[in-house]
Amino acid sequence: MPRIRMAAAAAAAFLLLAACGGDSTSPGSTTPPPPSAAIHAIVLSPATADVTIGRTKAIIAIPKDASGRPLTGRALTWSSSATTVATVDANGVVTGVAAGSATITATSEGVIGSALVSVTVPVATVTVTKALDTLEAWNQAPMTAVLRDANQNVLNGRVVRWTSSNPAIAAVDSVTGVLTGFDRGTVTVTATSETKSGSASRVVVIKYRSVAAGSMHACDIASGGFVWCWGLNGREGRIGSATLGDNAMSAVPVLVPNTGPAALRFAQLSSYGTHTCGVTVDSRAYCWGNNGWGQLGLPGGASQSSVPVAVSAALAFRQVSTGADHTCGVTTDNRAYCWGHNDWRQFASATPAASAAPVAVAPEMSFASVSAGTGFTCGVTTAGAAYCWGASGLGQLGNGEKISYGNTFSVTPVAVATSLPLRAIDASLSFACALGANNQAICWGSNGGRLGNGNTTDTSTPVIAGNGMSFSSIATGNGFSCGVATDAALWCWGSHSSGQLGVAAPAVATSPVRAGGSLLVSEVSASGVSTGFGSHTCTISADRLTSYCFGRNEDGQLGNGGTSLPTAVNPNPTIVVGQRPLP
Repeated sequence: MPRIRMAAAAAAAFLLLAACGGDSTSPGSTTPPPPSAAIHAIVLSPATADVTIGRTKAIIAIPKDASGRPLTGRALTWSSSATTVATVDANGVVTGVAAGSATITATSEGVIGSALVSVTVPVATVTVTKALDTLEAWNQAPMTAVLRDANQNVLNGRVVRWTSSNPAIAAVDSVTGVLTGFDRGTVTVTATSETKSGSASRVVVIKYRSVAAGSMHACDIASGGFVWCWGLNGREGRIGSATLGDNAMSAVPVLVPNTGPAALRFAQLSSYGTHTCGVTVDSRAYCWGNNGWGQLGLPGGASQSSVPVAVSAALAFRQVSTGADHTCGVTTDNRAYCWGHNDWRQFASATPAASAAPVAVAPEMSFASVSAGTGFTCGVTTAGAAYCWGASGLGQLGNGEKISYGNTFSVTPVAVATSLPLRAIDASLSFACALGANNQAICWGSNGGRLGNGNTTDTSTPVIAGNGMSFSSIATGNGFSCGVATDAALWCWGSHSSGQLGVAAPAVATSPVRAGGSLLVSEVSASGVSTGFGSHTCTISADRLTSYCFGRNEDGQLGNGGTSLPTAVNPNPTIVVGQRPLP
């Protein structure tokens, strides 16, 4: 019986093993696994690599089958084609030995994968070059770094990253090294490559591109095209401040609003009475302040705007000039336009009496520039010929005719009585001065010393100012004139009641006197008059780093942070607050 039971059990076990696919010859065994997939390729990553001498770089080897599927658990053998250049360990970590290149290979099951390794000399020093020491705010300049090895050989093709010590002063693009200035000050710029760094300090300065003095205020254009104004804001908002009132003023510069769909950046300014206008870098004219006669170009009867308003969307301007209560400009196609008050035919047209929209002036004429004064306008054609139109009772048209001393005017442009080709005219209150192609200044109209010819006699025939002095620019104001000589010295003449000539005496100078002592300047603006009393002068230094003003200052029109009595005489130029850069 025991033997019968054992045989039955063995038979049952045999049948169970057979049913499960077992090997009847090896009781308890299973079917062996299929053979592993063959390696078809070995991919090294990265395929190319840079490593400096003495440093390491890990290379990863990925075996793959014929379908591109990664394979694991395969033994790899690593080697370098040039161990004097680069070595590699059993884990694929490459060490740079000497400058050159080596092929790193990984081998498994007869299949080889390779990567090219370039070994470079490490950076020993980084020097930021001295090509740029000073940067103007809102300008850009590329910084340059020179990399050298321990033997002072220049290294090329290395990654350099840049930082700035104060991005509020100047920011630097971390990749390209382009430096952009924002505000005056000193900034340290650092270049880093392979843990080595070099630095250089740069001074960011603010420069001034244009200055304009109004009746009791002034403005200038700072770097980036920003306009700053100071002095009396009044009810008109002439300095661009939203705080209005008879006595609203600021003795320090305030930023004229420049926000909107596109921030305004100005290239040229003009002021005369209670409004200011400018031309932006994209050739658009904007005005702010008094709009009583439409002189801002603002339609709809608005009396003022402290925010710059566009004159015309259809016209592109090259130059603009403000008068007492009208404004004129020249477009980029050399056509002259005027808007505002036309009571004395300062549009060179009998109608309209006033217009907020620009009115074409003598469309048949081609103008290089125009200048608006009190009740009259003058212009220089592209050929250098001079013409004036509007009020003529005091000889301000310069046509050489007898002065009427009456309420006379010309509705058409009349030629100024000079054969000298002119570069520019500056019209003022009943007189004008011009700069000739030979750099001499000529003036005409109501005199009292403001013509600079040594006497006080009125004349409608142009006379030479300053006995033939050589000027680079000329400016007229309320009873006085100033000019920048070709050697950058400043000269003024005419009324000196408040120190606006920049000298201690005399009360009236019929010939030019040296203004501001040894001050050298690039341009000057003499205050005009409309409502209020204009008796101050503003100028920009020859290096354009500083703005100065002198003369009357009861409403802060000198911009020096203080005021003085209306009777005070202030002939010494003072720095406009916040306008002086760091040394």
